[in-house]
Amino acid sequence: MTEVLFRLPKPHPKQLLAFESEATEILYGGATRGGKSFFTRWSLARWCTEIPGLQCDIFRLNYDDVIKNHMQGDFSFPIILASLIQAGLVTKTERELVWWHGSRITLEHANDDSVLSKHQGIPKHVRVFEEAAQIKERYLKWLSGWVTMTPQFAATLPPQYQNKFPKIIYTSNPIGISAPYLRREFVKARPREAIEKVGAFKRQYIEALVEDNPSEDAQATKARINQAMDAATADAMLTANWDAPVGDFVREFRESVDGKPYNVVPDFIPPEHWFKYRAFDWGHSEPFCVLWFCVSDGEIFQDHTGTDRWFRRGCKIVYREWYGCNPAKPAEGLGMLNKEIAQGIRQRTPETTTNLTLTDNLPFQSRGGILIATEFAQEGIPLTLGNTARIPGWKRVKDDFKGLDGYPMLVVTESCKYLRDYIPQLQRHATKSEDAVESGEATHATDTLRLGSLATPTPTQKAPTNEDIMRHLVKRPNMQDIMRVRVSGGQREY
Repeated sequence: MTEVLFRLPKPHPKQLLAFESEATEILYGGATRGGKSFFTRWSLARWCTEIPGLQCDIFRLNYDDVIKNHMQGDFSFPIILASLIQAGLVTKTERELVWWHGSRITLEHANDDSVLSKHQGIPKHVRVFEEAAQIKERYLKWLSGWVTMTPQFAATLPPQYQNKFPKIIYTSNPIGISAPYLRREFVKARPREAIEKVGAFKRQYIEALVEDNPSEDAQATKARINQAMDAATADAMLTANWDAPVGDFVREFRESVDGKPYNVVPDFIPPEHWFKYRAFDWGHSEPFCVLWFCVSDGEIFQDHTGTDRWFRRGCKIVYREWYGCNPAKPAEGLGMLNKEIAQGIRQRTPETTTNLTLTDNLPFQSRGGILIATEFAQEGIPLTLGNTARIPGWKRVKDDFKGLDGYPMLVVTESCKYLRDYIPQLQRHATKSEDAVESGEATHATDTLRLGSLATPTPTQKAPTNEDIMRHLVKRPNMQDIMRVRVSGGQREY
């Protein structure tokens, strides 16, 4: 059967390396025209033919793109599998290929939150994320959680495939919202092509350049890309440079470190006595953004679930967001009236201690009618001009995300999904290396974050002393508190 199926050019060495790899979670590619799509089709077609009942899918950001890429054109699935389709051994629909012995490849999209509920609890043996850097990190993580294989099925794998499944494959260029995640977890985490066990999977990064693909005219590709793109983007696309200054302006932002929450934490209700305030970026045809901040007093407290929580004194937490956009087209605003936005802010603020709302100077500008700030004040939401300094603001954001003594000074709760998505997507300014771009989809939420970050000074005090710790333990002398004191390098720290 394999001889009938594969009468096409054999894969080039890099594609064959990835196909035969012992790794079970592979990032393949890095550069444009390195043969990523053909590797995906050739590998899945072969695995599905040789492994009865194998369940596979391919995700791309947009559904139309995944269909066009794999179901149309040269070396598409219908071409590769033509002999099996003609023999009735493979059935083809617009989005699915089904083998006579139960193997299956399904084409999917991952461009909105419906992907989370649609695929929850549905196991797959092989999952491919195509142009993975364009898919949100939380989608990648969530969907990876359902890639599994029962011991009974694994025992039936042909000898050459034993211990190589289940498998997750990411094909990507170093440009997109999740490029920081892929760079951190694959590109920078270990030497190129080295395999390391991380959790349930064995991870590997295999770089593929256009020069590695004999089916491409490398010189023509380079000339085309250099002419069409700016220098940084062309460098990223042609050399697989994951450090090119394209997006990822705030590299200090890390959702987790060593598997533990760092700059993203579970939702909670702040203690009533904490200082709280809001930051606001106005928008009408473009999105508006409201972020709710609170500032930790450095004491342990219990959240709404009864779980003890602690943040370093002075740590700022973005604990709520309202992002005013069209959910289907996040770059578009809702066109809401100013009084409707103000009323919405008031309705979303159950705390009685919060009515400080920082914003930039736009709501105070005269445009021939009533001021935006006046309309907000009339609805009980007075606006206050915040510190709008850009470069100092971004430095504060970066420093606070990095933190002090191993503790972050700026964190975001899990429900702030737009802010979490846009922070890694923010690009560097074209001419000012210490500034971010001043317009674009990613700037509304991140500019609001910058504004809120400058509202309070960053504490510079050292970690708590032994005397500080003992005073706290006197107030709450229980074993849980005592266990939170850890010894590090001879100095106790909370």
